[in-house]
Amino acid sequence: MKEKTCCMLTRTFLLSFILLLSGVTISSQDYEVKGSVVDLETGTALPRANIMVMGTSLGTSSDENGQFKLRGLPELCRLQVSVMGYNTIVRTISLSGDGNEMLIIKLAPTVLPMEAITVTGEIERNVIKNPALESTGLELSTSAIQQREIRQQGAKTVVDALHYLPSALIESRGRKVKQFVSLRGQRYPYPEYSINGAWQREFHETPFFFSAADIERIEVIRSSAALLNGVNGMAGLINIVTKEYDAPKTVAELEYGTYDSYRAHLSHGAGMGSLSYATALSTMHTSGPADMNAEEGATQFYGQLKWRPNDKLDIGYTLLHFDGMQELRLAVDPAMSRLKTEISRFDPFQSTLMTLRIASRLTERTSTELIGTYANRDPDYIIEYPQRNEFSRASERDSEWGVNLLQAASLSGSNTLRFGGLYNRWIAPNGKRFYAGRRNDISTFSAVVVDEHQFGALTIDAGLRWSRSFLEEYGAFSIEGSSSNFTSVDAIVNEWEPALVQGSVGGSLILPGLTSIHLNLAAGEIQPRRGTLDNDLRAPKNEKHIKLDAGLRSILANVLMSLTGFLTQQQNAIVLSGKTAELNGRLMELYLNRDQEQYGIEFEARMTSLMDALQGFLNITAMKTRARQDGVMRENREFPEVMASCGLYLQKNNIDSAVLAKYVSFFENNRFAAPAPDGRVYPQPLGDFVVADVNAGYSIGERARTRFYVEIKNIFDTAYSTTVGYPDFGRTIRLGIRQTL
Repeated sequence: MKEKTCCMLTRTFLLSFILLLSGVTISSQDYEVKGSVVDLETGTALPRANIMVMGTSLGTSSDENGQFKLRGLPELCRLQVSVMGYNTIVRTISLSGDGNEMLIIKLAPTVLPMEAITVTGEIERNVIKNPALESTGLELSTSAIQQREIRQQGAKTVVDALHYLPSALIESRGRKVKQFVSLRGQRYPYPEYSINGAWQREFHETPFFFSAADIERIEVIRSSAALLNGVNGMAGLINIVTKEYDAPKTVAELEYGTYDSYRAHLSHGAGMGSLSYATALSTMHTSGPADMNAEEGATQFYGQLKWRPNDKLDIGYTLLHFDGMQELRLAVDPAMSRLKTEISRFDPFQSTLMTLRIASRLTERTSTELIGTYANRDPDYIIEYPQRNEFSRASERDSEWGVNLLQAASLSGSNTLRFGGLYNRWIAPNGKRFYAGRRNDISTFSAVVVDEHQFGALTIDAGLRWSRSFLEEYGAFSIEGSSSNFTSVDAIVNEWEPALVQGSVGGSLILPGLTSIHLNLAAGEIQPRRGTLDNDLRAPKNEKHIKLDAGLRSILANVLMSLTGFLTQQQNAIVLSGKTAELNGRLMELYLNRDQEQYGIEFEARMTSLMDALQGFLNITAMKTRARQDGVMRENREFPEVMASCGLYLQKNNIDSAVLAKYVSFFENNRFAAPAPDGRVYPQPLGDFVVADVNAGYSIGERARTRFYVEIKNIFDTAYSTTVGYPDFGRTIRLGIRQTL
């Protein structure tokens, strides 16, 4: 049945592109304009700005460097330029006789924006300048959350900033990983993280410490079909891009609120010719509700140095250091008794992360991007035993370093080839999290190649990625809960993991009327780790998976709308069965093969400007997750079927405000739940809530600008949980002041 489905999807994909190809049209006019879109105040490039030729169906968007190109223009035309959070302008241009014009378009900030806008039209896609761009078929499954949106929403950390992302579910708890983010019902594994494009194997303890004030934007690939970013390819990717400065700017911020929570942040940066720098220091603290063991705090230092000696070479260095502590909050009913009484914490939690990026464009037809990374995390895990007046301390330090190389070459005017490789080495001498005490030492290798063709308004690409890990030593066996049952399992030493191979084909078609169609199909296979057994004490079967993203995007007036369908099918998915067996004196965890699938639709609507004062957004995700049980595909009730977010931003004169809300439908889980009287652990209800936030501010001054603000989270004091035993803390209020020079 699954093979028939795969064949049907493949035939559907090929037929769709034949139909798309038949509709390609190419403009016959000669005039061309090139330019860039920048922030009027800072000079910062504005990616994904909307550039439309008024009175025509021509349009484009600026690339990651704020640059754009339009072809087929009349000699005299009017360009309308807009991007979320800036005043829309209309500029009349008269093209010179040689048919070329260089423009610098400066937009003045207005409302703090939502998600960055990507418009349809004849989009100038430049993979030479940005070789890590994924397939155009994944554009509707990719989001960019800009710094202004992060501030307007009142987000303090990376996880906060992802709250209103389409299909994102934030699982809040009080364990060693405080918050997990899942996308489209994909978890185990959860989405991967990278910093400025540098993939991180172990980063899940850090996002809720990472100050959002030092982030330029967060790029999220919600699909599980990414090829060029990350390694896993099964659960999406979250890339954190740190802040840069093109002009001198100093910002100081101080706020205080509920639960003795405070935050202070000071940053400064500037550009000086070919050099630019950024530096910041921030600290945060909260006591949490009384008697809940929920105190936490952290200090973060951020520094960046960038050198651009010419337009062919960029060198950037980033340093982040965290120093803090986190108490693991106590659970409440219906959680298991241990989680309601165990007093534990990370103290200290220290982490240092460095990245070095070198981007070279020696010719107009080639580019090379080299990214190196090093991370060292050093948390001490402490458990207190008040009855005995004792405590235990365990070091869970780990480190990783890696290098990622991507090469892009334009083979012709319409064909670009990209290829590269990645190496990562991760060492945890004493283990991590649930499997502390077991050494882990893993080397990961990956290679990728992608070929992209452009035929006027049609872009088609295909790629292949191979990855494999070598287990120097691996003792990490537990995913769910404690590892106490697996302490006698032998570690795997000097073995290769089975290779993961994934292929992808996709593309997009730009239609008249600022409409585009996007389609991407990916497939791959995973072999079980050597030595693993299923419940029948046999080797599990290979897992096969298929991933499909397809959608339509259009712009009407100032509203950008998109509708995306997604599907992930796993045949013989390799999952833990929850059972163990003793074999030749060795305790082993057992696996099982089961078919799984997630499918659904995402709708997004984003209003860029109304009366130069209002902006808003709406996104809705409706999905089904199913798994085969007893030979029948049954609903997997561990994921919500519907998630929806909306927001409205207003700025009038010196007053700004934001009203945001999120709905998550019912789901259930038995993780962390206490056993019932019959000894069984039953699923507990979660989700089924609407939560709303309100932020408002008043600003004075022009060049030296002061903003006084109030932020109210969960304004209706809604009671809800996303993890068994860990309810939300309820309504919180913060007052703050922000000074910009």
